[in-house]
Amino acid sequence: MTWRGRPFLRHIPSRAVAVVVLASLAGAAMAEAHLGDADPFQSAVRAVQAKDFAAATSLFETLAEADDYDAQFNLAILLRAGQGRPQNFVQALEWSLLAQLGGVERAVKLSADLSELVTPDAQADVFERIDLRLRERLAHGDRSAIMQFIELNSTTLPEPDMQTAYVWSLIAAALGLEEAAAKRDALMAELEADVILTLQDEARALFEDQEMMTLFAAQASGGL
Repeated sequence: MTWRGRPFLRHIPSRAVAVVVLASLAGAAMAEAHLGDADPFQSAVRAVQAKDFAAATSLFETLAEADDYDAQFNLAILLRAGQGRPQNFVQALEWSLLAQLGGVERAVKLSADLSELVTPDAQADVFERIDLRLRERLAHGDRSAIMQFIELNSTTLPEPDMQTAYVWSLIAAALGLEEAAAKRDALMAELEADVILTLQDEARALFEDQEMMTLFAAQASGGL
């Protein structure tokens, strides 16, 4: 299978990268070892090393639900391979796309590979669930979801929604998110002048009505 043997990576600049190569797993490790690990991600890695794929899948799933993008990617790999859970291409695609939107570069190819195994109707359901997930995060003031929502609508959907992406790029730029202004200007080049003016009014109304400066203020110091 395409993604068996690929390393599990933790993309956190302030910490050492954790690498686990499935093809060279050590069989002597005890499956229970992961329980004593303070870091849940490392616990999952240790479970993989012990070939306790059921435990690894459960641990990665818990982290994935909490929007840990590396865990989402690793969970997608396990679901693609059918290790720890029955093989499920639809679930694997959903987690891989979320990891992709979260900035895990290797998820791009995994998502493309999985898309070839999933029917258009099933893919539509996946994108609907991802859209809902991101909208719920936005409603709770999660700043990290804003650029992901823009990427979903501008580049990831089979039929991009440039207007929605542009509205949120205007909001993102107003909030001072990194790279938001450049994304806004790039999206503007894809739209007609009259549409731009209408969408700018829509973004202003949304920004004010939802009090977005306050809604997203809690994470304003997060360096996004």
